[in-house]
Amino acid sequence: MRRQKKKDSNYKICTSCGTSRLRDKYFYVSNSPFDSDGRVSVCKDCINNNVDVTNTESVKAMLARLNRPFIVELWLSSVEEGKKQNKNPFGMYMKTLYLNGKYRDLTYADTNDGVKNVEQDEYINQEQTDGYLTTEMSPEDLKNKEDVIRMVGYDPFETEHEADKRHLYNKLVDFLDESTLEDSFKLPAVIEIVKTFNQVDKINRALARIASNVTSVSNNIGNIKSLITAKVQMLKSVLDLAKDNGISVNHNNNKSKGAGTLSGIIKQLHEIGIENAEINLFDIETATGMKQVADISNRSIMEQLSLNENDYTEMIKEQREMIVKFQDRIAELEEENRKLKLKIMELEG
Repeated sequence: MRRQKKKDSNYKICTSCGTSRLRDKYFYVSNSPFDSDGRVSVCKDCINNNVDVTNTESVKAMLARLNRPFIVELWLSSVEEGKKQNKNPFGMYMKTLYLNGKYRDLTYADTNDGVKNVEQDEYINQEQTDGYLTTEMSPEDLKNKEDVIRMVGYDPFETEHEADKRHLYNKLVDFLDESTLEDSFKLPAVIEIVKTFNQVDKINRALARIASNVTSVSNNIGNIKSLITAKVQMLKSVLDLAKDNGISVNHNNNKSKGAGTLSGIIKQLHEIGIENAEINLFDIETATGMKQVADISNRSIMEQLSLNENDYTEMIKEQREMIVKFQDRIAELEEENRKLKLKIMELEG
């Protein structure tokens, strides 16, 4: 009989769902004098199911009922960790309160409610941040990611937060030209610049959210100064990196004639292996507008030349050789195309 009593003392009945569960595993620790066994009267599942972790006020309301503090820094880290581990951030937050002696005895009266509430909304409320934190990638985002990994040879943003990755890939792909990819010092500098600009963007958003509320601005002058100082230091480091590595326009150490022309751009795309460059080049070369320009140019050249009979004979001879050469090439390609079609039919069959 004594053994049965000891066993029952390890269990507790949830006042919400009425389920009997292991007390130490399924009930949060309580610091209320009304909970004689040291655990709250409602089980973890019932509490977690009644908290909207994307809504700050919902989180605060539940913590007020449990008489536990709302610590902004701790909540933000719990949200981040919850995303990484795909776990409920509220449960991780309550666990940290219990394990960290600094927070264990605090009550809701000790709530830290400052500017970080704005930052929390930015992290967890995707509707209010216009989708910035979405981890979903569009087909264009995925293509940029593939291009970056293929050209760099590895994933430079593997350890970055999932919500930041699509922006990082989209920004880095614009920096990857021939001079960057062939310079072992310039490439890491460009990657670091892209990461720094991403952090600056976060600071700008935080400042904008604070500035949108007059009360928030007056209450957080110190935080605003800290953010601005951090932003200035980051931008200075970016400018220094760009200057030292010849990345910015003013300090570009790889300027070449024709680099910004259509031919130069197409040439660069070919060299770094962009597949769509082949399609674009074909479309350009076969376009009606380009043909008209070429005809006008050829007529102008012919009008300015004074060709004699020997010149015409030499030109006809050269043209005949080119025609034979290209006819042979066309025959080879047609045969290769025929064989490829047969292979495709075999695979589909």
